[in-house]
Amino acid sequence: MNIIPNHKAINLSLCVIYSVVLCFIFPELPPVFNSLLVALCIWNGVTILSNRNKPNAVIANILAALSLFVLFYDVGFSDTVTLFVAMLILSSLFKLLQATTKKHYQTITLLSFFSLSTVYLFSQSILATLIISTLYILNFSVLALIESKHNLKVASKKSAKLLLLALPIAVFLLLFLPKLPAFWQLPGPKLAKTGLSESVNPFDIAKLSNSDELVFRAQFNDEKPPQGPYYWRAIIHDEFDGKTWLISDTLKQTQTHKPIKHNVANESLQRYQIFAEPSSQPWLYGLAVATSEHGDIKVTEDGLLLRSQFLSNSINYSVKSAPLSSMPISRWQRLQNIQIDLAENTNQQTQSLAKNLFSANDNDPQRFYSAMYNYFSSNGFSYTLTPDPMTGDNTLDQFLFSNKRGFCGHYASSAAFMFRSIGIPARVVSGYLGGEYNIKSGYMSVYQYDAHAWVEVYIKNRWTIFDATAVVSPERLNGSLSQHQSLSDEFTSNLGFGLLRLSNIAGFNWLRLKLENLDYQWTSWVLGFDQQKQSSFLKDIFGNKQLWQIALIALATVTLIFIGYFIYLSWPYSSKSSTHPIVNDYLKIEQWLIKKNIKPESNETPLLYLQRASYALPEKSNYIEQFKQLYSDVRYRQLVFSAYRKKRSSDLVKLIKTKTKRKQ
Repeated sequence: MNIIPNHKAINLSLCVIYSVVLCFIFPELPPVFNSLLVALCIWNGVTILSNRNKPNAVIANILAALSLFVLFYDVGFSDTVTLFVAMLILSSLFKLLQATTKKHYQTITLLSFFSLSTVYLFSQSILATLIISTLYILNFSVLALIESKHNLKVASKKSAKLLLLALPIAVFLLLFLPKLPAFWQLPGPKLAKTGLSESVNPFDIAKLSNSDELVFRAQFNDEKPPQGPYYWRAIIHDEFDGKTWLISDTLKQTQTHKPIKHNVANESLQRYQIFAEPSSQPWLYGLAVATSEHGDIKVTEDGLLLRSQFLSNSINYSVKSAPLSSMPISRWQRLQNIQIDLAENTNQQTQSLAKNLFSANDNDPQRFYSAMYNYFSSNGFSYTLTPDPMTGDNTLDQFLFSNKRGFCGHYASSAAFMFRSIGIPARVVSGYLGGEYNIKSGYMSVYQYDAHAWVEVYIKNRWTIFDATAVVSPERLNGSLSQHQSLSDEFTSNLGFGLLRLSNIAGFNWLRLKLENLDYQWTSWVLGFDQQKQSSFLKDIFGNKQLWQIALIALATVTLIFIGYFIYLSWPYSSKSSTHPIVNDYLKIEQWLIKKNIKPESNETPLLYLQRASYALPEKSNYIEQFKQLYSDVRYRQLVFSAYRKKRSSDLVKLIKTKTKRKQ
């Protein structure tokens, strides 16, 4: 059995690597399986720190079989990517628990590179990138420790230097190597923490205010964004069954790949960029009637944007928006948006209220529209993030006549039902309202807690928005829900611990905004550097050259860089100093030996002196002998003192002078 000298450092380093990886994938795995992985990490760490023997193969194999049973039962087979990641980490931890030889540790280190890379399936933030890059350096250091007697500090410095040398090449390839579509695609992991559901119970939408996950960012092409409020449309719900607003089968079938044609002046269109996070649903976000020319986005006739593929990736797309009033209504839409057949026998009080208000206003739709606002503003209704639960078949009646405390979904559901009860086309739209605007960088951040529902009603031959929030809680129309002063206590109590919850403290709020802006820059310039942006960038530099020509230029440049680097390593080293560089290294060792009371004798050659020092310091004899051989090769055999030999000489000096750890 090959016992390696840095056994403890290697084990502890690998334990650290897998502990950090677990921190990133915890939210994606079930609690029971997470507990199992944590237990394996702790077991590995305790075994190494206490110098205990590792479990034998029989015990480890039995535990591995039981763990696989837990894996398949707890994680399941529905998400193959998450299952693969879980199996990879589980097998690596068990292998580490049994590792004793160099070959074992080489295998684990190789698996660690794959384990670290899986983190990017679940998080692509700048923080995750910095942490994983540091762990790459540590893993390279472990690989070096397996093959040499360097300590962890020396190995880490070498690994960091290699990473820094590779970084400019990586940036060059990112910018200039043409991006090609994937030859094959794994089903995306369930990493999306944002998004709305196509079947929305408006009385449950308040739960979305508990999440502070970023949904998307928007940057307007104009220096100053247009006047709000900003209703970011995502889903239209045109069917009501008495409790839940749904997307009807008819509406699903009318979705089309063809862009909408609008008879509006070009200058009236709003133009902006959206940087959307991964989502569990295909719907994207736009203001009013949105269109986009992005290749992975299809546009519906209702002015909605849908993502056609790759839900697990962030996406950057340009949008043009026309006013909502420019969208026509078809015959089938008119019929669909007035029907209440599924809920005709429910909420009779609400239907009677709508008919009475309509008749009291001379059956005029525009006056009824205004009367609805007046009703909500003058009858004691209030806006809350923690509405009381309501059950039964007449929840709208309970809300309008008894409870009167609700979130946006309560008001939207009630208003849309009232409009339909008197034959006015109406539908519930879910999406997001407002956002937190960054004045310095000119973009708007929209979070999951900004989720909102409102009504689109067709009056006087045009679609218009009805949102009772405008009269019940007008402050909500401006900015983000996080900036709603009267709801600040409810809002912060709903959230988990984080910087947003401490935003009332100036220092923490400053730090939150700085980190948010840094993440925006990362998303915009790195994650958002897609094929479309690269094509524009390359066209500005290379003109109309074909893709294969640009790729050839990029690869040729990288090849020349590598050739130049290898020529540098083998090039004879010349020094301006009269003293040979290896003599300077020898003098450093001599000064260190003198401090150890090993002084050179008169007429003693450097090789004899190093030989005597090797006998006097057996724990350093191996390094001293290697330096002695290198000194002999360069000074007496006249071998070229190349960049490689120079680096080897410098490393041996460091190893000789490094304090030897005591053996326990």
